[in-house]
This record gives sequence, structure tokens and C-alpha cells, in this order.
Amino acid sequence: MARRPGRRRGIWAIALLVLGVMLIAGPLAYMRVRFTPVKQFGDNMLPTIPVGSLLLMEKDHGEVRRGDVVTYDPAEWGYDGPFVGRVVALGGDHIAYTMGDRTLALNGKPLDEPYVPDGEAGAGGVGFAVSVPQGRMFVLGDNRGNSQDSRFHPEHHRGTLPLAAVTGVDSGMHEESPLMVVLGLPLSAGICLLPLSLGLGIASLVVRRRRPAEAPGPVWGATQVDVP
Repeated sequence: MARRPGRRRGIWAIALLVLGVMLIAGPLAYMRVRFTPVKQFGDNMLPTIPVGSLLLMEKDHGEVRRGDVVTYDPAEWGYDGPFVGRVVALGGDHIAYTMGDRTLALNGKPLDEPYVPDGEAGAGGVGFAVSVPQGRMFVLGDNRGNSQDSRFHPEHHRGTLPLAAVTGVDSGMHEESPLMVVLGLPLSAGICLLPLSLGLGIASLVVRRRRPAEAPGPVWGATQVDVP
């Protein structure tokens, strides 16, 4: 039997298409399972997180630590989330601010906060002294002068929230991070393969139109009949 013209190109086109789709779908599926994208619309985390930034929050974040930037559900405060804030104290900690001080005090010692502009640790004009219950956290925004955070909800467990309210922890991932580079390689390869497979598929169709398949040869045992 004669081979159909363009058949090999067609097979390669399908194979490259499948491979390209797999290389694209794999990293995207991984990102979807592990991370949740969150858009920062407010300015409560300036200057650390500019307005309009897209954050990749880890869903399976494990233990929440002091200094983590998190998304959290402020349902206990009567708001709809998620909010973005920074965990400054955890269960067993004593966090305090006295008006006029330049820093917060964590367990009696000045809290180093390089993410807060100099001299603005207490901006907002609210003093507090909170012993955080176990299993809860005290959350503040980096932009202390414009942040709706734990300072303003003392009626709800002294402004603390349960750790269960955390819906994601900022992964800190960006374009140059190692994981993004690793995920970007197969994704880029898959994107490059799609037009290549499309080109091979078009070439296969063109060849088939221009070169019709050869007629099959004589069949052994056939009887020739003369037409009058």
C-alpha cells in the first residue's frame, strides 16, 4: 500500500502538539494547586507591597511565623476578606506600643521592623499592650498610618485573630526566583512547540492536496475483462 503524502509530518504535528500542551499544563497545574494569586488593592502594606501588586500565596503554608506576610479572613472583625497583613506577634507573645516610642516592643524588647519607614512604627496614633493568646496572632499593616488591623479591634480578643484565619502565606516568589525559573523552562518550551506543531500540520495538509496518493497496483488473481 502506498504511503499517504504528508503522513509523517502529520504524525509529528500531533506529537509536538501533545508534548507542548503537556509542558504548558504541567507548570500551570502545579502553580494552581500550590499557590493562590491575590491582588493587592489597598495601600496598607506600602512601601513593601505597592498597590496593584500580584501576590502568590502558598495554600499549604505550614507553620505561621512572626514577620510573615499573610492573607487572612477578618470575619471576627465583621469584614469580608481576604486582607493582607503582617504577623508581628503569636501566641504567648506580648506586643505593645507606647505613644511617642519609635518602635513596638515585643516581649519587652524593641521590635526591629526594617519594612516600616523610619519613625512610623506607631503611626496611626493608637497605643496598645496585648498578650496574645495561644493559637492566635496580632496582625499589622506595614503602612501604619493607613491600615485597618489588630490595633483597631480590641473588643475582639484584644484584636487578635485565630491562626486558622490565615488563608495563605506570601511565597516571596518573583520572576528571578529559582522555582519560577524551573517552572518557566518547560512552560516556554511548550509555548514554542505549539506554533511548530501548527506549522507541520499545515504543511502536511498542503502536501496531501498537491500530491494525491498513488493508485494501488494490480491485484493478483484478478481477471481482465475487455469492455466492448
